[in-house]
Amino acid sequence: MRKPLLRIAFAAAALFSAVAYSSAARADYPERAVKVIVPYSPGGPADLLARYVAQKLATSLGQSFVIENKPGAGLVIGADLAANSPPDGYTLFVGASSMLMDSGARGRKPEDNLRDFAPISLIASLPLVVVTSQALPVKNVRELIDYARKHPNDVNFGSSGNGSLTHLAGEVFNYMADVKMVHVPYRGINEAMNDLIGNRVQVSFAGAPIALPHAKTGKVRALAVTGATRASSAPELPTVAEAALPGYDVNPWYGFLAPAATPPAVLNKLHAEIARIMQGADVKERWLGWGAEPAFSKQPAEFGALMRAETDKWARLRREGRIKLD
Repeated sequence: MRKPLLRIAFAAAALFSAVAYSSAARADYPERAVKVIVPYSPGGPADLLARYVAQKLATSLGQSFVIENKPGAGLVIGADLAANSPPDGYTLFVGASSMLMDSGARGRKPEDNLRDFAPISLIASLPLVVVTSQALPVKNVRELIDYARKHPNDVNFGSSGNGSLTHLAGEVFNYMADVKMVHVPYRGINEAMNDLIGNRVQVSFAGAPIALPHAKTGKVRALAVTGATRASSAPELPTVAEAALPGYDVNPWYGFLAPAATPPAVLNKLHAEIARIMQGADVKERWLGWGAEPAFSKQPAEFGALMRAETDKWARLRREGRIKLD
């Protein structure tokens, strides 16, 4: 009888320790600086959004939240570094929807990201805008589809690179509209926009902060936004779904994640703070100035469900041959 009693005692002690740790984490976290890994270069949308939230977290939680930019390999460098960090709440990761859409050719599959990270909360969506060169004789999405059908393989669309969100948006458009626009990858969306202005490519799916200023000066023509709802930064533009393709929805987002096995008490504390921050009037004003839409998850599990649903959706489209991201 002695060994069973010892096992029961050890189990009870372990349970007590876990409960005690959870309570301590909820009450005392954070007790030192927190590192926030951003897998993008400084100055871009993800970096600006992450820095603003990090500053707010530092103020409300009383510790520094230090941004570390780790760009490269389609988010893989930063994701690997964050995923292999101790799951103690002192390393966070700013993830993006593109990490669930890539084919895994760079060494990290979407399923790896589901396994290796614990969701905390969304912080923003960043609408893409369908823009065309002024030389292309179309004024709306329906006319673009009609023109592309009449001129298969003659219309080029520029993106920020193979497997990028701007590439994905074009491939889904090709599939749903039954057209054959030719993908032209660039090293960044600014290069694609320069060639769009010069009519070396005719279409692009670019982030609102890049696309809208050029549209307002008449250098390119904005037709629609790619998300399920209109963008606050350009409410006059219809969605692609409204304009011609019901069900079309490519909506890039950014969110805070932590290494898997981070204590739930820590995740919940961070979630509560981020949700509070994201509902501030100052955040809405700042986000709209950057061409983004404020967003937050009601619970970490809601963010996790979104990540799983998107992973399944893009995997199905790749498997059925409807889109190709390589």
